[in-house]
This record gives sequence, structure tokens and C-alpha cells, in this order.
Amino acid sequence: MPVFIKSFFEHFFPPRQLLIRQNGEVKHVVLAPWLQIFAVLLVLITLSWVSISSYRVYSQTTKISAIEQAKLDEQKLWQQQASKQQALHAQQAEQLAELEQKQALLQSMIESLPASISKDVLSEDELSSPFEEDQDEFHEPLVDEVPLDKHVHLSENAFAERYAQLNQHYQQNFALLEQQINLRHQAILAMLKGAGLESALEQHLALSDTSVAQGGPLDMFDETKIPSAFLAVADKLLQLNTLESFLSELPNTLPLPAAKYYISSNFGLRKDPMNNRRAFHKGVDLAGWHKTEIFAPADATVLRAGRNGGYGNFIELEHKNGLVTRFGHLNKINVKKGQTVNKHDVIGLMGSTGRSTSTHLHYEVLIDGEHVNPLKITKALSRVW
Repeated sequence: MPVFIKSFFEHFFPPRQLLIRQNGEVKHVVLAPWLQIFAVLLVLITLSWVSISSYRVYSQTTKISAIEQAKLDEQKLWQQQASKQQALHAQQAEQLAELEQKQALLQSMIESLPASISKDVLSEDELSSPFEEDQDEFHEPLVDEVPLDKHVHLSENAFAERYAQLNQHYQQNFALLEQQINLRHQAILAMLKGAGLESALEQHLALSDTSVAQGGPLDMFDETKIPSAFLAVADKLLQLNTLESFLSELPNTLPLPAAKYYISSNFGLRKDPMNNRRAFHKGVDLAGWHKTEIFAPADATVLRAGRNGGYGNFIELEHKNGLVTRFGHLNKINVKKGQTVNKHDVIGLMGSTGRSTSTHLHYEVLIDGEHVNPLKITKALSRVW
């Protein structure tokens, strides 16, 4: 074996001469075998070190690039999830705003219902805030240790379920409101038509469009967030309240307490009590005790108060919407021309002055100057009060 090694080195690393020419002189340097071996080993060690160092640098660079790419991918995924949750939050905020506007409109309509419609028909058990803030049904987007996809999924389902429940609740209440409003509206219109008060209603509607004493801070609903069907119900309620206001201005009662009179002569054709000839009676006669108090059947202004031929002591009241009431044969007049009287104010006392056979009240109602049957109007109005 030593002989083989010696032979190998002698074959590959024999002594070599290196000729160097400098300044016209030639010099030679003998490279011994051991020096050649040392040079080769030095080159090999250098190449090995460079290779290993390059590999390590490459490996580190690759790892750093992989880590940076993983961070970028993670950040991109987080941004996508955060954007998804932000979009979900914005959608829920919009839905919540819609529910709040529906609730505000419904609550306002309930408070505006006329006394003729009972609030008991509506279920108000869920008219509080649509979503309680101490529950995790609605919240700002959060990032924590809980997987984001799972967190959003659960929140979205909980919100959607609650939103559907409340939306159905509002749909039912608005439907009930619309039904009750329509029934009341139809009943009033049927009564007005039957009592011949269409023209009086037209006057009232015309006057309601004019400027009256109104005002207050502006607090509007965001109608863009309320379905048009709900707004239509609100408009119907406004129309109904106008009708109810009209009814409140009508003489819906006779001007005497029910227990203190009886009808002694009806409206229309009759035999005149003085000459027994056929005649038209433009009012009704309500007989009662002498000096029975006579009340104003509705708010009014006194047009006339004093003696008036066959009426005897006479009062004429002007009500709103073209209605006029007249009172004859009074024993005493308690008002004067131009005076404003309220419903149920005592305006006079029953008597038998003028063209009268005995103590009674002659009571007339006129609409736009035309006489109508007071009993017909009173009975019609009593059916809707």
C-alpha cells in the first residue's frame, strides 16, 4: 500500500521546474511534490468552503423568502377576511337602520291612532330596540384567537334569524294597522254619504290644505329605509285622522240631555200645528221641561242671537265645514252675536216663544244653506263614535 501511494504521488506530482524570465535573465524555481500537493489541497479546501458558504447563503435566502411569502399570504388572507367582515358589518348596519326606521314609524303611528281604533290589536312586546347591545348579535368586526370564518358565520346566522323575526313582526303589525284603518275609513265614508255630508267633507279637506297654526322641530323619517307599502299605510292613517278631525267638528249629538226631552215633531212633511194644513217642517221639535238647558252640539261661532219672527227667541250657530245649527222658541238666550262657544256650552233655556204651542226646542241643521234632518245626522254620527 505505501508503495502504491508513493507511486501515485510520483506519477501525478513529480518535481517540476517553473521558468521565470525577468530583465533578460531566466530563473527557474523547482516545485517540490509536497508543495504541489499543498497547493492542490489549498485549492480544494477553498472550493469546498466557497461551495458550502454559497449553499448556506442560498438555503438562508430561500427560507427567508419562504417566511416572507408566508407572511404576505397570511396578511392577504387576513385582509380578505377583514374585508368580508367589514362588508357583513356594513350590511347588518344598513338592515339595523331599516329596522329602527320601521320601528320609529310604527311607534309613531300607534301613538297617532284615533281613539276609535284600539291599540290592543297590535302586539307591542317587541317594539323595543331591535338588537340588544349586550348580546353578540351585532358588533363591530373583531380579530381575536377565534377563527374569523367561524366567528362571522355564527354572527351572520344569529343576526339573520333575529332580523327575519323582527321584519315579520313589523309586517304583521303594519298589516293589522292597515286593516283597522281601512275598516274605520270605510265606515266613516259610508256614514257621511248616508247623512249627505259629502260637501261638508270636501270643505273640510280644502281647509285642511291651507296654512294653519302649526309648527315644531323637524323630525323626519328616512323614507329611503322604509318600504313603500309601510309608507302607504302611514298616509292612510293621516287621511283617517283628517276624517276623525272632521267628525269631531260635527254636531254629533242633539243639544239636549237624552233624559230631558222627547221628539214631539219630526223633520219633513207634517200638518201645521196652528192651521192643520200640510207644511214642511225644516227641523225637529224636542219637547221638555220649561227652562231646560240647551247645549251647543259642537264648537261654533254665534251668527245671530235675538228675536226672529216665528222662531221667537232664536240662536244661530256657525260650525266648521259649512254647517249651521238653529235653535228656536227659547225662553232665554245666554250668548251674543260673534261669541265663540264650545261643545256642550249652555247657550240658552227651553221655552215657548214665537210660533209655538207649548214648551219645546225647534232645532235645525243646515249644510251649505240646505236643511237636513238633524236626527239622520245624529244617528249616522252615533254609529261611528
